[in-house]
Amino acid sequence: MNGSRRVTVLSFHRGSASIVRALVPHFDLPPAELAARLFRAPAVLAGGLPEELARSLSEVLGNAGLRVVVEPDDAPLPPPAGQTYDVALYLRDGGRFREVSTELAAVLGCPLADAAAALCATPPTVLGSVSQATVDALRERFAPLGAEVDASHPPTARYDVFATEAVSLAVVRSALEAQGVTPGEPPLVARDLSHEQAERVWRELGARGGVRLLDHAFQRFDVSLLEAPSDAGFPELLVRETGMPPALVPKVLKRLPVVLHTGLSRADVVARTAPLEAAGAKLAVQLLNFRSFRLTVEDSKDPAGAAELLAPVLGLPANEARTALSRLPHTFQPAVGDTRARWLVAELKARGTRASLVAQ
Repeated sequence: MNGSRRVTVLSFHRGSASIVRALVPHFDLPPAELAARLFRAPAVLAGGLPEELARSLSEVLGNAGLRVVVEPDDAPLPPPAGQTYDVALYLRDGGRFREVSTELAAVLGCPLADAAAALCATPPTVLGSVSQATVDALRERFAPLGAEVDASHPPTARYDVFATEAVSLAVVRSALEAQGVTPGEPPLVARDLSHEQAERVWRELGARGGVRLLDHAFQRFDVSLLEAPSDAGFPELLVRETGMPPALVPKVLKRLPVVLHTGLSRADVVARTAPLEAAGAKLAVQLLNFRSFRLTVEDSKDPAGAAELLAPVLGLPANEARTALSRLPHTFQPAVGDTRARWLVAELKARGTRASLVAQ
């Protein structure tokens, strides 16, 4: 066993991509490669180091939130990362948007505004080509903040294709048929494409606009109860499957339709709907990723503060937002996506303003 040492990162843990700039002078790696090794841990960052230097670097990395180990150069190498994943975040609690954005900015080493924009994108993909260890570290970091980490291995991913009226459907159908796919009716024009099929469709149609590909792993859904069976055991089943308080069940069943689950992953939809449908319930499953809303402000204890928040988010002049909030209720015309909409309602509520959402 020789005397030289190597530094191996085991997990990104609570690290930040911003550390890359500080590390570059100490490692004989381009910045992009260094960042890739951090996010694809376990990975060797440097070898052939004197023990004192290796220990010093390890301490710096540990203080930066990474999990690292110093080991002899001739020790067995860490197992390769294997599959890599693209990662998206789903914000379950709109009231924690700022906390999640702040944590995401720390992970990415980017400005807060860029992290917030990534969180509101469709889909909210925040990282690509990361290891399972990084996926696990991200889940550990974001779970306490009410955000869920979705991971997809691109070579085995499945995709749906959505088209809007902004694109020629004849062109879309031609591109899909060329891939052996039978087109459906818009907006969902193709289901369950392989990664290879999706890439070819995107090369053909992506530049035209009006076409969106959505990885199954990043899809989120609401599940609503439209009709309930008359079976006497259904209320108990509803409590068991949704966590609904028993006292609330009679009121819910009188006010159908009602949303039972929000923001379910594709896999969870199947698990949550099967018992209810087996009992005879009629359900509706709605994809959330492309959903948009207009915001209605009902009343406000602080119209000036509400206007200050809403003007930049909705892309309105400050004086226009203030004028609108002087005559309530008011519905703003600019539409916002699901994540941003839920954040605005929660943020306004915290500022003494009551708002609701009108689906588009």
